[in-house]
Amino acid sequence: MKVKDRKLNATDHLRAHWRHWRECFEKKADRARLLLDLGTIRSIYWQALGQGILPVARAISAWWRKTAKLHQLGNTVI
Repeated sequence: MKVKDRKLNATDHLRAHWRHWRECFEKKADRARLLLDLGTIRSIYWQALGQGILPVARAISAWWRKTAKLHQLGNTVI
């Protein structure tokens, strides 16, 4: 299967990486890495919105809201 033929399932992708991010929350030394990762997710969210890929944007938005207490960057992707 070619890369362009694969469907992006944002929810599964975020869930797969959650284990790594959860460790970053628990280790202060990894906070910088966590903020970079969250910035990347925020960027993908805005790119998905701009390109009209609403299922991806919704999945990211829901995940962001669900993890807001941990990352402390608010409930809304800004």
